[in-house]
Amino acid sequence: MNKKRNVILFGAGAVIDWGGPKTPDLTKLIRERGFYTKDGKTRITDFIYNKLLEVPGYDETDINFETIINVIEELIVYYANHGLRKKVPALMKPFFNINFEDEILNFSIIGGEVKQLYKLHIPGKDDEWSIMNHGEETPEQFFLQQLLAHLLTDITIEIEQYAYHTASKTNVLTEQNAEMNKLFQDWVNLINGNDVLRMYTLNYDRNFKILLTQSTYKYEIFEGFDCGDVIGYTDQLKPQARRILEDQDSHIHYNLHGSVFWRVRALNQYQLELPEFYLACGAYIEQNTDEFPTFQSEKGKTVFLTNFITGYQKTQRAIFSPFKQMQAAFDRDCIFCDKLIIVG
Repeated sequence: MNKKRNVILFGAGAVIDWGGPKTPDLTKLIRERGFYTKDGKTRITDFIYNKLLEVPGYDETDINFETIINVIEELIVYYANHGLRKKVPALMKPFFNINFEDEILNFSIIGGEVKQLYKLHIPGKDDEWSIMNHGEETPEQFFLQQLLAHLLTDITIEIEQYAYHTASKTNVLTEQNAEMNKLFQDWVNLINGNDVLRMYTLNYDRNFKILLTQSTYKYEIFEGFDCGDVIGYTDQLKPQARRILEDQDSHIHYNLHGSVFWRVRALNQYQLELPEFYLACGAYIEQNTDEFPTFQSEKGKTVFLTNFITGYQKTQRAIFSPFKQMQAAFDRDCIFCDKLIIVG
C-alpha cells in the first residue's frame, strides 16, 4: 500500500512562538541600522522608508523591511555595469535619474580614484577593515552591496538567537521551549502518522527538522544536504541537487528561501564564476565576507547573491542550486500530495 504524502508550508508566523522576529520588528531594526546619509544623522534605510511614504498611495502598512531591501537591490541593478569584455551600464540607466544620489551615496574612494584594486571610505567604518574591490563593481554598486551586507547581518543575528544549534549549545532544545517543542512534535505525528512528511519553510532556520529529529518519534529528515540535526564545526556541506529532484519518498525539510546557516561562494570548486551554496554549522555573517557574489539571471540586471533571499528579487535569485531543485520539489508535492497544510 502506497503511503500518503502530507505537505506542510511554514510561513513567517510559524516560528514566532520560538522567538522568531515579527515583520514590524524587522522593519524597525532595518530602519535603525546600516550607513548614514550625508547629513550624518539619518540612516539610509530610514531615508528610503520616509521617501516611500511621500509617494501617493503608499502608507506604513505597504512598507516593510523587504520593501526597503528591495529598493537597495534595485539601486544595485541601476548602478552595476555588465558584460565580460566590454563593460556597459545597466539597461535602464540612460532613461532615469536618481533624485537622491547626493544624500544616499555617502562614501569616498580611498586614494581618490578608481583603480583595479580600491577601497571605499564609509563614514562610521574603520578604513583599516574596508573590503577590497577587485575592479568588478562600480563604486556605487560596491557601496550599496556593503550596505545590504550589513542589513542582512543584522537579520541573521536576530534569527540565530532562536535557531542556533550545535553539539555543545542549542537555542532550540531549551527548557524554556520544552512544552512548545513537545506540542509541535506530537502535532506533526498526529497529522502524519506513518505517511511521508514533506515540510517546506519560507523562514531561514532549521528548527522544525531539529525538533522532529530529536523527538521520540525519531524522524529521519533530509534537508537538501547530507546531515543530521547537528552540523560539524568545520563542515561545509554541498547540496544534493539530484536527490532533491528525485527523492519523493523521504521525510524532508526544505528552505525555499535559503537559510542563515547556508554559505555562498562567488567561485565554484573549479574557480569559475558560478556561485555555490553550502550548509555550515554557524550562521553566515554577510558583512564579514571579502567577496560579493553577483550574477545576471537576466541580461543587464545584476543581482547580489546571498545565503538567504529577502526583498522582491526572489525569482531572479532563486535560479541557482539548490533553490531551483527545492522549488521544483515543492511544485510536484503540491500537485500530488494528499494533504496540504499552511502554517503561519
